[in-house]
Amino acid sequence: MSTEPSLIQTVKKDQTLKKWCVYYDDDTGEVLTVSNRELDEVKSPHFFTENDDARKILMGILDPKKYSVLEIDDGMILAEKSAVLRIKEAEQSLSMIPVNDKTKADVNIVMYINSWKMEVNFDQDTLYKMTGKRYFKQATINPEKDGRYDNVILYLIKDKDPNFLIKKIVIDPGELIEQGYLLFDMSPLRNICGLGEMSILTKKIFKTYRITKKATFVGADYTSRRSLRRRHFIPQISNEEVLCDFTILNEGDSYSMRSNFKEPSSAKIFSDIGLYVTDRNDPNRLLGTLLLPKKGIGYNTTIEVESTLDLANSAFMLREENKNVTFDITKG
Repeated sequence: MSTEPSLIQTVKKDQTLKKWCVYYDDDTGEVLTVSNRELDEVKSPHFFTENDDARKILMGILDPKKYSVLEIDDGMILAEKSAVLRIKEAEQSLSMIPVNDKTKADVNIVMYINSWKMEVNFDQDTLYKMTGKRYFKQATINPEKDGRYDNVILYLIKDKDPNFLIKKIVIDPGELIEQGYLLFDMSPLRNICGLGEMSILTKKIFKTYRITKKATFVGADYTSRRSLRRRHFIPQISNEEVLCDFTILNEGDSYSMRSNFKEPSSAKIFSDIGLYVTDRNDPNRLLGTLLLPKKGIGYNTTIEVESTLDLANSAFMLREENKNVTFDITKG
């Protein structure tokens, strides 16, 4: 028997990387859960990845809210959110945009009936969900597709008549997101159809769209938290076709205030409303003040105004947080 030492060689097999199952929301790309196998009880779409960030999400090391699932040419990937915005391709079919005054959508269209203006704005909360930031001017859009994306196209038709095309408006989503909102002059359509008699069709790119109708244009519906301007507002005679947030009811020398909405948050009201009553012709002449308590407004209720001010011939100066609240008046 040989006493010479023999060389012992350990052969290691190549270990395959572990794949992790990532479940996500198909519309927003939000990461729902990560597991090491398919889960029968979870019905959301999923894919397998070797990205170690998926393991760290599963172990609780990384926050899933900071990650998104993105679709690229090679399939689905897990990526950290950044100031990169990925816009989906437009659908092939046309959808009717609903009229909804209650909740914000990804893309909001505001028709200012009496002012013949149309505003299109992009929701800041949607931007935050997609990028993790609320404000940015230099968005990198669809870098995996060399910046290519479809335009938002709005087809304005006579109310519920798709065969009567009034106007086609083409919007660059990149410009819309960068600017926050775009304003269009609709006065050339005066002789064709009223703004309140129009419907809008589009090929959807974003998940939700909505139309809101307002009486007059006093400032963009898109609000920036950086804005500090106040607004001087003169209530107009009420119009049943387009209701303002509040209607002032005038009976002789007494006044009451009717809410034309249900949930105060739907009208962007989150606290008491302070009104500075001023001269209609001179906003610097203060006549008095009014306070509308949040607990007394909303849900189409009417409250008495305990004041001797002549509201029928006055105007309001509105604070920053309520600058988009609107008023009209019925004179008895």
